[in-house]
Amino acid sequence: MSPRRLAALAAAAATGLLVLAAPGIAAASVYLSNDSVTLSATPQSYHYSTTDTYWSVVALQSPGSGDFDLALSGGGTALGTSTQGTGRTDFIAVNSNSGFRPVGRYLATVTAYSGSGTYSVERQTGASTIVLPAVTHPGSTGASDPDLAFAVLADHDIVSIADIWLTSGQAFWATTPTAAQHLYLVSSTAGTPSTYVRNRTAAASGQSAAVVDGCTKYTATVTGWHALVFVGDREPELPQVPEDGIAHALKLVDPATPNTCPVRNFPAATP
Repeated sequence: MSPRRLAALAAAAATGLLVLAAPGIAAASVYLSNDSVTLSATPQSYHYSTTDTYWSVVALQSPGSGDFDLALSGGGTALGTSTQGTGRTDFIAVNSNSGFRPVGRYLATVTAYSGSGTYSVERQTGASTIVLPAVTHPGSTGASDPDLAFAVLADHDIVSIADIWLTSGQAFWATTPTAAQHLYLVSSTAGTPSTYVRNRTAAASGQSAAVVDGCTKYTATVTGWHALVFVGDREPELPQVPEDGIAHALKLVDPATPNTCPVRNFPAATP
């Protein structure tokens, strides 16, 4: 990372500290609605609060004509930055499950690094969970298979997040060999606060994901509530009826066939 970018992000984080230390959030910041994309061409700060003891995420999609960066502060502390680059989605995920970071107020600050254009920013702070059904049969019969769960990113969103409970060593499949470039299995280590907030770079380097049999195999390295963060690296579209988007079919790894992907032909059946 260049010294100029580090300096810019340090200044943004310092601004966030001053705002959060004040009795109320400064009027200069903009309230960021939950599960709704906000568009702007002006670098500025966005405030929001979390109330659910789940993972949450704030994300920034830079346009093809410019590179904007993201910093997050909370509780009077600078928590992290994300600097993905032009046309990429920055995100910072926060673990507010019991024993990790408390729920509360956050300040997300967008700064301009290069170029210009309209960026998109979105936060997801709900209470969504994904449950992986027990394996009852090999392969997959298709989209209606009861053994499957799904990670979904709607076209009008730039990020989605859901909690998923996994035990250490437990593994699951996701369709396509490139899933790990956009679908991140994010975890925290209890007692290590530096892992309670994860940007996209940390999420990528911290996950255990391998391409096996034409799919992506994710393996949990800790026991607890993980986050599945899904980004598309594209600008959002207007909401459609019916809703459209992209999805990955997920299925637990069958210990009897740990290197055979049951969803490699999805949405078609895999014998």
